[in-house]
Amino acid sequence: MEIWRIHLKPDEHKGIESSRQFCIDRGIVGVGWPIDYTTTPVSWEEYEKAVYEKAATDEYYRKWRMAVGTIKNNMQNDDLVWTRDKKGRYFLGRVTGEWYYDTSNENAKVNIVNVRKCEWHEIGTVDKIPGRVVTNFVRGQTVRRIKSDTVRIFSQIMYNQKSNGDFLYKDKDIDDLSDKNIFDLLSPDDCEDALAIYLQVLRGYYLIPSSCKKDTVHYEYALKNKKTGKLAFAQVKSGRNDSLNPDNFSELAKPDIDVYLFATSGDYEEGTSKANIETIEPEKIRKFIYEHADILPDKIKVWVELTRPKS
Repeated sequence: MEIWRIHLKPDEHKGIESSRQFCIDRGIVGVGWPIDYTTTPVSWEEYEKAVYEKAATDEYYRKWRMAVGTIKNNMQNDDLVWTRDKKGRYFLGRVTGEWYYDTSNENAKVNIVNVRKCEWHEIGTVDKIPGRVVTNFVRGQTVRRIKSDTVRIFSQIMYNQKSNGDFLYKDKDIDDLSDKNIFDLLSPDDCEDALAIYLQVLRGYYLIPSSCKKDTVHYEYALKNKKTGKLAFAQVKSGRNDSLNPDNFSELAKPDIDVYLFATSGDYEEGTSKANIETIEPEKIRKFIYEHADILPDKIKVWVELTRPKS
């Protein structure tokens, strides 16, 4: 089975809700690309022929093929699909039917005519969603496959929880994760969150939210010590083979500034010892995660409960 994300086109029309809500309320997933049809229902052969005749440019046909072809041919029943609405709520759906062209006036008004049945469940806001899912909404084509084993497992778990037993995924990968290294399941954003909360709870810092910018390549965020007012910067590397070298952060680590380095691999290259650059061993953060699960984002808590060692 595959995991997808889809931009449900936000067309608004008087007297009908947005196409996002339209799809969720009616239990469908789909895209536009309408034709002037002559029969009802519309067969794939008739639809494809009409598109060929309508396509004025190769680019039009290419985009049509990517969007509609994915919905019809690449998606399979029981695949899972992520979407989100304007309020920042994320929804997870299970594809339950084959492609059909919907000729109803309501679908035409919101330009959702190439559709498949889909059972949707609201999962929540961004704090409950894996970073890999969130970043897939930034740009790109209308429909995109999310290639990630972690997202696949997470999505199945979420659907199982929301479906109330009506349908259950029984992937062997989700049966027992108690022997898994939790850092292999957390996204880069999750690891950054875990360190930030650790530094605030146990090391006496306040996070400076405006410092969390992607263009600050030498650090993930800045913090201030709530007692001393001392500034600190933090850097995180979450790849299994990623390492950090303290020497690369010497310019940041001034006498009145601390630097915290966290590599989930535990691989820190030997560098010049500097009192205000601290490398944090993964075991410290792992212990913190399991002992303070209640204050962590829900998307981390999912993995905490699944990987917690069995007594």
